[in-house]
Amino acid sequence: MKHTRSSRRQRHSAAMLAAWLLIWLSSAGAAAAFPDISGDPNADRIRKLQEEGVLTGDANGRFRPDDRLTYAEGVSMIVKGLRLSLEGIRFVKAPKASDSYDFVLDGKWYSDAFITASFYLDLPRSVKPDLSMTRERFAYHLFSGLKSKAGFELPAPKVTIEDAADIAPEYRDSIQLLLFAGIAELDQDKRFQPKRAITRSEAAGMLYEASAFLRQLEASGKPVKTADPSPLTDLKLESEPLTENVNAVTVRATAPHPGYGIRVASIVFDDGKAFLHVEPVMPNPDRMYPQVLTEVSTVVYIGADYTPVLALPE
Repeated sequence: MKHTRSSRRQRHSAAMLAAWLLIWLSSAGAAAAFPDISGDPNADRIRKLQEEGVLTGDANGRFRPDDRLTYAEGVSMIVKGLRLSLEGIRFVKAPKASDSYDFVLDGKWYSDAFITASFYLDLPRSVKPDLSMTRERFAYHLFSGLKSKAGFELPAPKVTIEDAADIAPEYRDSIQLLLFAGIAELDQDKRFQPKRAITRSEAAGMLYEASAFLRQLEASGKPVKTADPSPLTDLKLESEPLTENVNAVTVRATAPHPGYGIRVASIVFDDGKAFLHVEPVMPNPDRMYPQVLTEVSTVVYIGADYTPVLALPE
């Protein structure tokens, strides 16, 4: 009889403990939500990205929605939110962030994201992780990642942007397409404010809509593919005068092996600048090549009045 009462007390204690743990876990889950996003226009989007594990808070659990977004935060956010990865890419040696960037250190919390981003987001080698991202730059890198993730076509957009002249020429198409797809928004005066630093809230809102856009493509049955990232890394250009009026511009890059090449696909002249868009020349599939990193280059000639600017493949 004593054994029976003892068993009942143990079962009762176990049930009470389980109930208490359930209550504690529920309250802990609620407390884990960002405490500083109430009233933010992107609060729901931020919560959903947090639930998906894309966004995390600072040491105090805050999201800081009004803070400026740094490159370290923005690159990590895009890579994680669009599920970009190095899966399927073969390397001669383990990649390091310092291979592709001058100011991105190895072994930091953001280093792996920058390594992945070097294949997808068209980041400049001179990028500094602690600097703030502007709205136009975040939009451009987000669209670059989106385009590499999915195969889709949009009609030529006709979106009126009152401050379109303030957008850098190399970013205009990306911003137009993001606006057309409903991923980005204009303010009440139909301005994009391209040069203003983007806030963490604004970036999260755009990222959520980009992720939703991908999900809609998947649900529609349209082809959604992981594009092959460009095999070219460490792109740089050199300009030397050929004549008084013409400069010889050399574009160099590192390729996985000697079978690859590089060519200038197009040049866009705008506001005194020549924007060079390059693309890889793929190797002959019927030939064998030694697996050694190789420098490849190509030369184009432009007027001396234009400043050459490098852009990665589209």
